[in-house]
Amino acid sequence: MKNKIVIIGGGISGLSLAYHLESMKAQDYVLLEAHDKAGGLCGSYNINGFTFDYGGHLLHLSSKYALKLIQKLLNKNVAIHKRKAFVYIYGKELPFPFQNNLYGLDDNIISECVKTALTAYKDKSTQNITLFKNWAAALYGEGICKHFMFPYNQKLWQTDLNEMTCAWCGEFIPKTTLEDIIKGAYSRRKKDFGYNAHFFYPKTGGCGALCEQLLKKTRNIKYNCEVTEINLKEKTVKINGADIFYDSLVSTMPLKNLGKITTGLTASIKKDFKDLKHNSVYALNIGVSAKTKDAHWYYFPEEKYPFYRVGIQSAFSASLTPENCSSFYIEFAAPAGKKPDFNKLEEQTLKYLLELGFIKEDIKILVKNWVEIPVAYVIYDTKYENARSNIIDYLKNNNIYTLGRYGSWEYSFMEKSLLDGAALAEKLIRK
Repeated sequence: MKNKIVIIGGGISGLSLAYHLESMKAQDYVLLEAHDKAGGLCGSYNINGFTFDYGGHLLHLSSKYALKLIQKLLNKNVAIHKRKAFVYIYGKELPFPFQNNLYGLDDNIISECVKTALTAYKDKSTQNITLFKNWAAALYGEGICKHFMFPYNQKLWQTDLNEMTCAWCGEFIPKTTLEDIIKGAYSRRKKDFGYNAHFFYPKTGGCGALCEQLLKKTRNIKYNCEVTEINLKEKTVKINGADIFYDSLVSTMPLKNLGKITTGLTASIKKDFKDLKHNSVYALNIGVSAKTKDAHWYYFPEEKYPFYRVGIQSAFSASLTPENCSSFYIEFAAPAGKKPDFNKLEEQTLKYLLELGFIKEDIKILVKNWVEIPVAYVIYDTKYENARSNIIDYLKNNNIYTLGRYGSWEYSFMEKSLLDGAALAEKLIRK
């Protein structure tokens, strides 16, 4: 069997590509999904009336086309929210982002953060700085880095921060100025910071509602088709023991995994694949029999808390839970492939949720479910840029295109997956 375009993976990126190919009247493609349903990590699932996502998935839209597309796909089934996010640190709840909302901390911590921010402002510029720790210290000062920036990112990335570059920061760390730091240290701010100050979310169906709408426009999808081998020379992918030929192959599977199943790679490219690193994330989804705090999510930089973020899923939409109930997603990071003790983490988590006021002693835990994301955050270390660039160029020369957060091996968000799918569809049609 031969197709002009073969797409690996029916997550949001693969579905966006297929959707846009269909909209351009191009049907000589096949989308291969390893599981029995589409959506991938942007899907949703239901347990006993609770709808959960695979961790926190929100729509942050900045382009006119993406906004138009979301409105077309979800129609009236979408709402916009103003972010209610906090940093829980030293027993206090501070508005996110930390660096712009120091007000409420102990005076000695505020003084340390402001003084070192002033010193950083006088002494350094972030231009030509490549390492994350140097970049952060130059931008925020040692105090903000000591209390939040370094411990939180260590907990999230689970790697040596001395080896990480600042190439990932971009939109993901809210920009700030010295004036913002000082004003936020001595008064409560109302100013919004960051790319996610507002976000969109489906009214019903969870994040997966978007993938469901993309799927309705996708005809040529085959389920339970895990690709076990890619042959560069023959231009084939193997599924269930059979070969499928392609002119162009588009992979949304994690780039590092792609390297493991591809034959015919050069020695230097094999080495580049080995240089790709990532962490793993495990999310505990919980449904409880009571209402909880009126917020969207909390960051936890302190080491004593095993989780780095607690999200309140039910705050995104009342339809996600039965009446008078709440739901949470609690996220833990670990080095690649290192599974934690789930029973221990559950016990610790419930204890802390009680101490922190997320739940009360008389509530009932109605649902507990773990989600495992073996490849979660791509690590931007000093080898990342060269290795990734070499691999992607090499694959393109062999008519293989990478797409999506994991396929393209980058830290990105759903809007980019949608837009990149659209752009690649147009490129393949013109090829």
